[in-house]
Amino acid sequence: MITRSMTPAALLITLVTSALAAQDGSARAPLDHPSSELARRSSASFALVQGRPQGAFGRNVGRGYGVDGAYLLRLDDAGIWSIRIGAGIVSYGEESARTTLGESAGGRVDVNVKTNNYIVPMSVGAQLAKPAGLFRPYVNAGIGGLAFFTESHLEGADDHLEFASTTNHSSIAPSWTAGGGIYMPVYSGRTSVQLDLGMQYVGGGRARYLAPGSIRDLPGERISVTPLESATHLLIVRFGARIGR
Repeated sequence: MITRSMTPAALLITLVTSALAAQDGSARAPLDHPSSELARRSSASFALVQGRPQGAFGRNVGRGYGVDGAYLLRLDDAGIWSIRIGAGIVSYGEESARTTLGESAGGRVDVNVKTNNYIVPMSVGAQLAKPAGLFRPYVNAGIGGLAFFTESHLEGADDHLEFASTTNHSSIAPSWTAGGGIYMPVYSGRTSVQLDLGMQYVGGGRARYLAPGSIRDLPGERISVTPLESATHLLIVRFGARIGR
């Protein structure tokens, strides 16, 4: 999975670099092949995020960190109104234990068993923004869902290479979102780049999810999985960049 092979920071850099390359490619297009209307009205935002569970959810799980992205389609030439489609992934509560590979390896190969819990917020809605100036505030709202899943995987004790994984639990809950923030222009050449600082509140419905300690090892290579259940309200703090107008 991409979240295990790349750190959130590396993933963000990759996404931003790809977006910049795409924007520059459009900017260098021949004059007889102008950018399409869709391309001119489109922009993307990428951010490092901190997830802060709220209420009962916050009492069951701790803060998490990850990345998110959003596609924005301007509905007017100025960019006051936009359609916003967003998705992200937040990891919380990692557990790790060292053991041997088992009888097949004669107890000679040490491995790490790692368990990660993930939240995947998804939403679609509208955004209202101030399109010009040094500080460009925005607000947005939408509906969507929160997906939860927990995975355990094996990796070599020395080389840290993953070679097996299992999904221990998964669920999804409906959600609504309301957020806001501020854009600040940092580059206005061929590609427009704006700093994106914001927060988003996710009102998640009831769901069953795992936290550290929800999976217990039992004798005979068996496990006990005990999900927690509550409303899943979440505050997301974003620090990123918007690429495009």
